[in-house]
Amino acid sequence: MSIKKGIAKTALTVLAVFGALAVFVFWKADPLQISEPSDESVIDLFHAHRTEFERLRQMVTEDMHGKSLFSESNLENISPEVRRDEYKSLLKISSGLFVAINYDKSVRFILARGGLMAIGPGWVKGLQFLPDGAKLLGTRVESLDGSRRLSAGAYFREIEPNWFILYQRDD
Repeated sequence: MSIKKGIAKTALTVLAVFGALAVFVFWKADPLQISEPSDESVIDLFHAHRTEFERLRQMVTEDMHGKSLFSESNLENISPEVRRDEYKSLLKISSGLFVAINYDKSVRFILARGGLMAIGPGWVKGLQFLPDGAKLLGTRVESLDGSRRLSAGAYFREIEPNWFILYQRDD
């Protein structure tokens, strides 16, 4: 093989690797919010699994002192094992479900997220339970479909008393 062909092959390989990396970063950043579920799909999921969301909310409020964000991958400190297994079962409501609890006992169920939050802006969409007396920190809107048009901040659409669809974006 000639030196020119070797250099061309190496350059093509490097270009392919960088191209694949660029596609991966673009996919993870999800700037077009392709993976954002519609309001209707979030509401349908809520109604189909309301009992499970309520149970998960109750358990989180009882158990997650000092731990604000968790998923199925970090339940090792939950005991007894029966309780941990119940969490694992409930977290299967939606693939990749994350749950966050705040100081005011409000609970977020993060159903979808995008962006490289560790190194840049990102967004989340899901459900939020707000207990009686807690203040909603954000803006109420009629719809969160097409929410990429909204400026950075937290937005809420009420489903029923105490339950909201949540969309939050950080720039």
